[in-house]
Amino acid sequence: MRRIGSNLRPAEQKPQRNLRNIIRYSDDEKPRNDYPKRIISPTLPKKCCSDRNRELVGNIREIDGFKFCYKICQKCGHAVRYFYPAVKTNDNTVREYRAFKRYLTQ
Repeated sequence: MRRIGSNLRPAEQKPQRNLRNIIRYSDDEKPRNDYPKRIISPTLPKKCCSDRNRELVGNIREIDGFKFCYKICQKCGHAVRYFYPAVKTNDNTVREYRAFKRYLTQ
C-alpha cells in the first residue's frame, strides 16, 4: 500500500531533491547550532518550546513548492524543521495534490 502524497510524481519526473535534514537529535550531546552544516538538538521538546521562544535560523528554503526553515528554542535548544502553510504556488504537482486532498475531504 502506498502512502498518500509519498510519490506525487512518477520516478522519471522527480527532480533531484536535497531534503537532507541537518538536525541531529541527541540527548548525549549539548545543543549546538552549526548552521548550515549541522544542528544538535535534544530529542524531545520541553515546556519552554513555544512558538514565542523559537527563533528562525538561516534562510527560508523552497523545494518543490514547499517552503521551510529551521527554528530553534532559545532556552533549551530544541530544533525543528518548520514547513510554512502553502498559500500560493506555481508548481503543478502541489496544485494537483491540494485538489486531490480537497476531493478526499468532501
